[in-house]
Amino acid sequence: MNFIFTDEQIQFKDAIKSFLTDECTPKSIRDGWEAKQSFNLDRWQSLLELGVLNSNLPEDKGGLGMDQVTLALMVEEMGYAGLPEPVAEQTFLINDLMPLLPSSISQAIEENYDAGTKYISIAHPLAPNPLFLKNSAGLIVFGESECKFIAKDDMDFEIISSNDPSREIYKINSIRNSISSSENFEKINSAVSARGALMTAALLIGLAQKMIDLSSVYAGDRTQFGKPIGSFQAVKHMLADVAVKIEFAKPAVYRAAFSLSENNPKSALHCAHAKYMCAQATELACKNSLQAHGAMGYTWEMDLHIYMRKAWSMMACWGNEDKQQDIIFKTLSSSNEELGVLYTF
Repeated sequence: MNFIFTDEQIQFKDAIKSFLTDECTPKSIRDGWEAKQSFNLDRWQSLLELGVLNSNLPEDKGGLGMDQVTLALMVEEMGYAGLPEPVAEQTFLINDLMPLLPSSISQAIEENYDAGTKYISIAHPLAPNPLFLKNSAGLIVFGESECKFIAKDDMDFEIISSNDPSREIYKINSIRNSISSSENFEKINSAVSARGALMTAALLIGLAQKMIDLSSVYAGDRTQFGKPIGSFQAVKHMLADVAVKIEFAKPAVYRAAFSLSENNPKSALHCAHAKYMCAQATELACKNSLQAHGAMGYTWEMDLHIYMRKAWSMMACWGNEDKQQDIIFKTLSSSNEELGVLYTF
């Protein structure tokens, strides 16, 4: 495996970073909160025009055929910016799932779906509350043994409260009509679970990096006893601990993304590893960043709480730490695994 990103991968990462720096500012996020409309249609349309929303569709379907590593790099930037729109958590997942879905469901989706104005939401036991359902054209629901597609007009739903005002989440109250299938369910469910974990991991590591960056700047500006608080050993080491956690988590994300792109039989394990590492790094980033800011970190004026609230609301999505540990131990305890000092999963 080549651990050096290609020039093209860096260009995609830099392009989305530049766009989000201009279009997804803390002010725009706050404006969405106040208007109770975090889903910004203009920003969504711009992402479509840039080719981002279709980037992981095959070229013959109007996409760029983007690999999972490049996708993960872009998603990190979405996390860093605190992007409210569910590009990574829903659109990218649907794009990857389309070739795997039973024909009855994929045909129904194609009749209702385009990435620009009619995206499809997802509900899964590991992420049970779909995002921005009122802006969607329909919903794919994963059950215990089948998945179903429900057009937006065939269900009743309501918004429920979220720790993050940028994450508009819903619960389904009733369904009038749906298209169900159990065909190929285990493979489809495994694919969406792994990809959901990977996308969430990449978002979390971007959020963690944003929080530590904000905290480092704050520690340099805030003074006590005539000195920047960043000069105090306790603060320096606290933020350094987060930086180390982030650096250990990033390679797990890229390995998981590469594993998915290569159809590695252990890709689900690698995605669980990535999600576990990133959730731990993000949890520590929330804790230590808030300590560095003190009570100011909770206030409206400080940007930290924007990213901290998003991180808190996302850490359990697509499997909490217990779920990821179960997946990892299942591999370690397998009779097919030869453990030892040279072992790596």
